[in-house]
Amino acid sequence: MHSSAELATRWRVRLTYFTMLATLSSVVHALAAAEPATQPISVETALLLILGLALLFAFKSLARLHRRVDALHAAKTAKRNAASAVSPPPNSGLPPELLAVISAAVFESLGADSRIVAISLENENHTWSMEGRRQIFGSRKVR
Repeated sequence: MHSSAELATRWRVRLTYFTMLATLSSVVHALAAAEPATQPISVETALLLILGLALLFAFKSLARLHRRVDALHAAKTAKRNAASAVSPPPNSGLPPELLAVISAAVFESLGADSRIVAISLENENHTWSMEGRRQIFGSRKVR
C-alpha cells in the first residue's frame, strides 16, 4: 500500500507531465494552423523548440525512473516484511531464553538482514576425531 503522500506526489508528477504535453501540443497545433512563413524560423525559435522537446523527454525519463525506484522500494519493503515474519524454530532441545540470546547476538553483530538457518549442539562423540584433524592440519606447512 502506498501512503497518501506518495499518491499525491505521483498525481502531481502525472499532472505536470500532462500539462507540459498539452502545452507543447497546443504550440504544435498553432504552428501547423498558421500560414506558411515567408521567412525561415529564427535560431532562437528553433533552439526553444529543441529545448522544449528535450525537457519533455527528460521529464518522461525521470517519471519512468521514479516508477522503477518506487517498484524497487516496494519490493525491498515486501522482502523485509517477509523476512521479519520469523517462523518458530523446530524443537532443537534448546531453551527459548538461549535462542533469544543467540538471535539478539546475531542481530547486533550482523544486522537486520541476517538470518539464523540452524542451531545445533555439538555432538560429544566427535571430539577426539576433531582434535586429531586439528593436529594433522596444524602440522602441515602452509604454502
